[in-house]
Amino acid sequence: MRMCLTIVGCFLLVHSFAFAQSDTLVIELSNGSSVRYPVVNIARLSFAGTPTSVREHELSNGLLHLFTLRQNYPNPFNPSTTIEYEIPKSGEVVVEVFDLMGRRVRLLSNGEKSPGPHRIQWDSRDDDGSLVSSGTYFCKVQFMEQLIAKKLLLVR
Repeated sequence: MRMCLTIVGCFLLVHSFAFAQSDTLVIELSNGSSVRYPVVNIARLSFAGTPTSVREHELSNGLLHLFTLRQNYPNPFNPSTTIEYEIPKSGEVVVEVFDLMGRRVRLLSNGEKSPGPHRIQWDSRDDDGSLVSSGTYFCKVQFMEQLIAKKLLLVR
């Protein structure tokens, strides 16, 4: 019975220790040092695609901000959809729509953007102003060296 209480006591000690460690996000930097962010200070973490690094982040007012692309809405859509993305600092942003063959259908935005959230509409037209057919498209947002893409479904 005494051994059982000791095992339960050890489990509770380790269990508490694990929870105490889970309230901090630790990011290891390439120079070998690390930065700790209390989880309560992180507003939102969003991962899309396959992350290779988290280089573009900013800590302002105690909140961690990352480059994100949200899923368009509505999706499926007809005749237009809203695309939202957020960037952590000022920089060049290119927003494009591609078809399944990888051909660019429409350049929605290309230029310097301020940090924060941005919203853009796609009216299901190509660069020439013609309506595109029903089908699957991809919205690609490039910010600095980072690229995120989302699938868009147009149903006429």
